[in-house]
Amino acid sequence: MKQKVQQIFRNQFLKNVSTLAFGTLISQGLVVASSPLLTRLFSVEAFGVLSVFTSITVFFAVISTGRYELAIGLPKKNSEALPIIKLILFLGFGISLLYLFGIILFKDILQIHDQSGFLDHSSSYLAPIYVFFIAVYSALSYWNQRNKKYKLISISNAVQVIAATIFSIIFGLLGFKEGMIWSLIIGIIIACLFILIKEKLLSQIWAQKEKMLPVAKEYQSFPRYMIFSDLSLTASQQFIPLLFSILYSTTVVGFFAMANRMLRLPNIVITSSIANVFRNDAIDEIRKTGDCKALYESTFKKLIFMSLPIYLIVFLVAPFLFKFLFGEVWLEAGYYARIIALFLGIEFIATPLNTLYYVREKQKFLMRLQFFNAAFGALAIYFGSVLFNDARISLVLFSVNAVFFNLLMLFFSYKIARNKL
Repeated sequence: MKQKVQQIFRNQFLKNVSTLAFGTLISQGLVVASSPLLTRLFSVEAFGVLSVFTSITVFFAVISTGRYELAIGLPKKNSEALPIIKLILFLGFGISLLYLFGIILFKDILQIHDQSGFLDHSSSYLAPIYVFFIAVYSALSYWNQRNKKYKLISISNAVQVIAATIFSIIFGLLGFKEGMIWSLIIGIIIACLFILIKEKLLSQIWAQKEKMLPVAKEYQSFPRYMIFSDLSLTASQQFIPLLFSILYSTTVVGFFAMANRMLRLPNIVITSSIANVFRNDAIDEIRKTGDCKALYESTFKKLIFMSLPIYLIVFLVAPFLFKFLFGEVWLEAGYYARIIALFLGIEFIATPLNTLYYVREKQKFLMRLQFFNAAFGALAIYFGSVLFNDARISLVLFSVNAVFFNLLMLFFSYKIARNKL
């Protein structure tokens, strides 16, 4: 027994995962601890507006990098990876400017009526800033993953969430209605500056004399296939608030946003950490043996072992817990949480293992799966509205669709691990 315990603590995979998860656990713990206060400082509608803002910005942020950050881990030398980061910075800045012009055009010049409510708020002008810094942070994170600086990733994640939470509380106390959106942007800017200063990366990036066009051409498969693929994936995750705001109300979006905010905590804390470590270990394993079947099966078992108890407990106690923590008004969010738990338990297992699609350059295949997942998910929500006019039923139909496609992705990722696809 003692030897088994020692082996667990010596396991490099678990050490790396623990390092990544520790900082995230602390920061997300702060999110949970601050939520009862934030739900009393901000209205349900304010959470809905925040959710619509993040859904739109995260969706468009996928385009801003060209998905070139996924290529940062592929070159053998760091000097060959730095030009990719430089390319991402220029792409992110240019595309964010285009977003700003688009918002001014639709909001101020054409005065388009936006059913989601995004353009109705002054915070829409902040969207391009957030999109740009998402691009920067993504590039810096993949650079640190490449160099296996998991501690730095963990600390930067904690810095981002802690800063955003502190400013949210301050703005809430001051009665600033859009304070959570401003806090979100301040948090990611501080996290980017932290990494850039800590690693002294700016001087290294600008010292690169290699032209960006050859780099863009060399890794063109990422924007060619992964933009559409990841847009589909992001859409399947982010379009729910948008559809709910169009088909139902901002209040419904607020309930969903709080349920999603709480229930995605295990995914944020654990699966992202496992995914980062699994991807790097899979690359090493494939280089040595040609496949990563053993690593895949081992990781799969660990994920099942962690997922089942977490989401089973959530399913059983969510409504009571939400009412107790956030007040009577948030009880409906608890029922939403119970429904969301149906597919998040499977997504918890599938997400880290899906990184194999990138490692094996099966982007085109993944693109198709994610497109159909997003398309059928949208239809599920729409039919729930048209046929039943019930947000809960819309969410149930969406969850069933998500379970099916996550199981499908698991099936094919296992085939990839065995080099059979």
